[in-house]
Order: sequence, then structure tokens, then C-alpha cells
Amino acid sequence: MDSFIDFLKKNKIFLTIAAIFVFSLVAVTACKAMMPRTDLKPSDYDLGMTYENAKKEDKPIIAVFYVDWCTYCQRFMPRLDKVRNINKDKFNVVLINVEEPQNVKIAKEYRIASYPTVYIIDPAYDNRVHIDNTYMETVSDLNKEVSRYYNFRKLVKKGESCKQN
Repeated sequence: MDSFIDFLKKNKIFLTIAAIFVFSLVAVTACKAMMPRTDLKPSDYDLGMTYENAKKEDKPIIAVFYVDWCTYCQRFMPRLDKVRNINKDKFNVVLINVEEPQNVKIAKEYRIASYPTVYIIDPAYDNRVHIDNTYMETVSDLNKEVSRYYNFRKLVKKGESCKQN
């Protein structure tokens, strides 16, 4: 036991440096785990919902038209993911890669000319609303626009129920 204490006394500097190194390593690892990944392409976000399946449900759709090489699309996806999580009970979110052959027709139908392009599509009312890029800069701005549409949809549904009575 005395030899271990002597060892510690003689090697204070070494042990201090080793402790700082271990602490730094743990701190960097923890920070990386909390930071969002920035190397993801839009197609790396698996939302588990196709446009065709989303149209069959009684929820409006947030449709994002994108291409993987678009750097703005890549930066936008984490914000979209947060808005999707906030509104998961109200909206379906679909990603539509316009370079995939099966999506050429819908890209033409919506006249997609820049990326990303975001629409709220409501099959129940045959309605589509384009979300301007200025509203896609922050999670808060995008969520306000999405919520605005949802509140409008609730009013329309309420009006329909009044007609039936």
C-alpha cells in the first residue's frame, strides 16, 4: 500500500494529465452524441411514409420536394424533422426525391423548379398550399405556417359539421 502511495506522489503530473485527457475524451464524445449530424442527405431521413400511402389517410401532408445534392435541402432536413415530431399526430410528412423516376410526374404536377419546395397537401379538401422558403429558415417559422394551416382545416371541418346539422 505504501508503494502505491509513493507512486501517486511521484507521478502527480502524469496522473493529472491522464485525468484531464480522460475527462476531455468523455466531454467530446458526449457533445458529439448531442449534436445533430450534418452529413446526412435528405434521403437518409427515413420517414416510413410514401406519398401514395399518405394520401389515403385523413391527415394533411407536408410534402418536401428535394434532391440529395442540394446543400440547402441537407441543412433544412433537421428543421423539418423537428417540425415533423411536433406535429406527428396532425400531419403526415413525405419526402419526394424529384430525381427518382417514379416522382417525375408529381414533380411536374406541382411545377417544382427549386429545392427544397414544401407544400401542405390536403387530399380531403383537394387543397395544396405552397410554403415560401422564407418560412423554412427556423423551426418556429415553419411550425407557425404548419399550425396556421391545421387551424384553418379545423375551422373548415367545424363548418362542415354545422352544415350537416
